[in-house]
Amino acid sequence: MAHYIFIMTLTQLQVFVKTIDLNSFTLAGQALNMTQSAVSQAIGALETELGVKLLIRDRRRGLMLTDI
Repeated sequence: MAHYIFIMTLTQLQVFVKTIDLNSFTLAGQALNMTQSAVSQAIGALETELGVKLLIRDRRRGLMLTDI
C-alpha cells in the first residue's frame, strides 16, 4: 500500500473555497487581497500536489468543479 504525504496549506484551501464560492479567480483574489495570478497559482499548486484536476475553467460557463 502506497502512502502519500500532502502538504496543502490552509491558504490553498481558503483560496480554493473562495474561488468556488465566487466562481471567479479575480473576485476571489479581491476578497482575499491577492492577485488573480496568485489565486491561479495557489489552485494550480494544489491540483499538482493532489495529482488531480479540481476545476474546469470555461470562459463561457465559468468555473466548475470536476467530479473528483
